[in-house]
Amino acid sequence: MADAQEVLQMMKQVAKTRISMLKEGVTFHDNAKRAYYLQEYEEKLKSIEDLIRRISIRIVHSNKENEKRNS
Repeated sequence: MADAQEVLQMMKQVAKTRISMLKEGVTFHDNAKRAYYLQEYEEKLKSIEDLIRRISIRIVHSNKENEKRNS
């Protein structure tokens, strides 16, 4: 699970870098394609951040549930 989170963190960093480059105009594409790729990277970044949040969530059981399991 830690490996998956590390990969997602790297993907997040790459997406952020690419977004900043596109915003600064560092690309070989024309303005229409630049806007398209910027939108795609921003959507992908949101998806990656959502996956990171899902992986980070830990399920915590109450003491009553733990007692039932141990009985």
